[in-house]
Amino acid sequence: MSTYVLRYFPIKARAEVARLLLLASGDKFADVMPDWPAEKENQPLGQLPVLIETLEDGTEFELSDSVAIEKYLARKSGLLVKTGSMDTAREDQLRSQINDVIDMHYAYMFAPEGSHEVIEARYRSNAKAFVKYHEKILAENGSNGHYFGSKTTYMDIALFAFITGIRQPGENAIEGCADYFSKRNAPGLNKVYETVQTSSIAAPYVATLK
Repeated sequence: MSTYVLRYFPIKARAEVARLLLLASGDKFADVMPDWPAEKENQPLGQLPVLIETLEDGTEFELSDSVAIEKYLARKSGLLVKTGSMDTAREDQLRSQINDVIDMHYAYMFAPEGSHEVIEARYRSNAKAFVKYHEKILAENGSNGHYFGSKTTYMDIALFAFITGIRQPGENAIEGCADYFSKRNAPGLNKVYETVQTSSIAAPYVATLK
C-alpha cells in the first residue's frame, strides 16, 4: 500500500479536495508545510500543493498542480466519471469553472490598491454565470444531488470543498462573496453539498471540520 505526503500551507484552500480524498481512501498520509519561501525552489514549478507518493517498493512519485493531484487520487479511488469521453470532458469543464471563481476570489484578496473594483465585478459576473450554468446541468441530471448519475463522483466532491471554503472566505474577501452559492440562490448546488457532506466518503474529512 502506498503512503503519501501532501505539501501545502497551513490553510484550507487549494489542497482541500486532495486532503478529503486521502482521508476517504484510508491510506496513510502526512500533511507537511515546507519552510517557505526557503524551500520554494525545491518544489516542482516553485509552488504548492505537491503530492509525494511512496510505493511499497520504495519508489517515489511526485506530482504538482492541485487539479492534477485531485484527479490522480480520484482515479485511484474510482471516483472519476466512467460514462464516456463526453462526460469526462464535461467533468473537466465543470471543475475548471470552479477554479475560475476561486481565482477571482484570491485575486481580489491580494490585489494592489486601485484594482479591487474591476476584480470584484469579474468575480460577481463569474459567480452568477457559474450558478446559472451549474444549476442547469444539475437539473438535467434530475436534481438528485449529483453531477453525474446517482452516485458521488469527483465533481461532487470538488463542489463540496469549494462551497465549504467560500463560506469561510477570510479577511479582505469580497463582501457577500458566498451569497451567490446560498441555498436560496443555488438550490441544486446545495443539494450536492449536503449529499456529499452526509456521505461516507466525506465523513473522515467532515470530522476534521468540527
